[in-house]
Amino acid sequence: MRSANHSELSNALLAISQSLADRSQLTQTLDAVLTAARQMTLAKHGIIYVLDQTGQALIPSTAHYNDNAITSHPWEALQLDSASETDPFNFAIRNGEVVLINELYKYNGYDCERIYHSERILGLKSDNLLAWPLIDNESKTIGLLVLLNLSIIDNEAALTEFCRMAASNIRQAIWLEQYGQMIKSLNADNQALVRENTQLKQRSQKTYQGPIAKSEEMLNVLNRLDKVLALPVDVLLRGETGAGKEVIAKYIHDNSNRAQQALIVQNCAAIPEQLLESELFGHKKGSFTGADKDKIGLFEAANGGTLFLDEIGDMPMLLQAKLLRVLQERKVRPIGASKEIEVDVRVIAATHCNLMQQIKDGGFRADLFYRLNVFPITLPPLRDRKSDIIPLAEHFVQHTTNTLGLPQAPGLSANVRKQLLSYPYPGNVRELKNIIERSVLLSDFETITHIEFGEQLPEQLPTNSSEQPENTNPPSESTSEVSHENLDITSLGLKEVVSQYERNVIIDSLNACNWHTKRAAEQLSLPLSTLNHKMKKYDISAMG
Repeated sequence: MRSANHSELSNALLAISQSLADRSQLTQTLDAVLTAARQMTLAKHGIIYVLDQTGQALIPSTAHYNDNAITSHPWEALQLDSASETDPFNFAIRNGEVVLINELYKYNGYDCERIYHSERILGLKSDNLLAWPLIDNESKTIGLLVLLNLSIIDNEAALTEFCRMAASNIRQAIWLEQYGQMIKSLNADNQALVRENTQLKQRSQKTYQGPIAKSEEMLNVLNRLDKVLALPVDVLLRGETGAGKEVIAKYIHDNSNRAQQALIVQNCAAIPEQLLESELFGHKKGSFTGADKDKIGLFEAANGGTLFLDEIGDMPMLLQAKLLRVLQERKVRPIGASKEIEVDVRVIAATHCNLMQQIKDGGFRADLFYRLNVFPITLPPLRDRKSDIIPLAEHFVQHTTNTLGLPQAPGLSANVRKQLLSYPYPGNVRELKNIIERSVLLSDFETITHIEFGEQLPEQLPTNSSEQPENTNPPSESTSEVSHENLDITSLGLKEVVSQYERNVIIDSLNACNWHTKRAAEQLSLPLSTLNHKMKKYDISAMG
């Protein structure tokens, strides 16, 4: 065996120290340590084992074979608690002692069967073995350096210093790798929080057009959506008519990485079958009667963005087959074209139908359903998300206020709030929006005290018996006649008609309560001060 003098070792240690100082990644550090150790000992082969986080297993993290680093090797992890006490690797780690076996394949007092097995696979029969525990400056064992077929250096102090320095660098590289993973995870969490905070701020803005979500049901929907906003996944929205599927589609698009590209909306039930194919896929000039020029289809127009196909359950069977192929291949062929066009489009489909029932009835393709149903979202009906009703109503009040150019949004009286909460909303959010728009127009633009629920049967209208006064006398015939005479909408403007109507309602209520203003205010669900203000505004008094 060749020996190295003190000067050679000093120079080698200096070079190794400089080399390791430039290494930050664990894999590079381990490779540098093993390379340097082999150079110092003239070892032909080597392995570095690193203790796992439990400290109960040695993991072969880097291996060299004939001067080359190998990623596929037979060296297996060693479970220390189940390993033989005379296994040389186990002995070195448990006792913190260097194990040197000069004649590996002769009786040496150690159990080397695992080593023999690995060498047979590699086609080796090493003469000797050195197993050196890697102990850092804090006396913590972090791994094991194994060298095979080496020329022992007789300066043990130099090797000890090298292994101590190597252990410290490996420990630092492990920390950096762990901290890097933690930072990466924290950055991902931080980005998710920033995105969520942005979305929450948007939802609180008066001009926000996305989903109003105060109820647990809708928050669950948005949390489920957050998992796929940035992923290239098609989405199937299911829910009753008017539940807000188009709003959710826009929310998905606006919060995805496609937000800068187009969002195109197409209702599959709103266009004749013979035109829908051309609308979706486009056509070439002369491909059919009336095709006087080329037409770009919606898939091509939405390239890079999102295509929202509403009422997908009403799509004709023939087009369902063509849509399935587009979803699978991401290619479209315009009518009359000979070549296909590649498209990068996220498809959001929506339906109020029970597609499984339609499949049974032969009205929808099962293969298309399973292709669309990769990530289904079911929107709850408005009657099942009552805590969203008032926030939605206030949002629509503000929207109508902005549309009409009113100076400020009228408030909702307590009685109106109770009525809104007790109504079943068969038309869901779309119906609520229409109800609120109508109620704003019928108000005095200060407070909404009266609400109409559209073409519903009288027994379906919400009532509030607790709001009835103790003395409920019907309005006098003269008062009713005056009310009808005064509501001449042909000669008055809308605001004057609304004001006259409110004046008559107040007078009717005061008459019914024998002009007891506090009781009338309770019947009208108004603060007493507001009623007094309106009585003064409309010049209403008991004296007439």
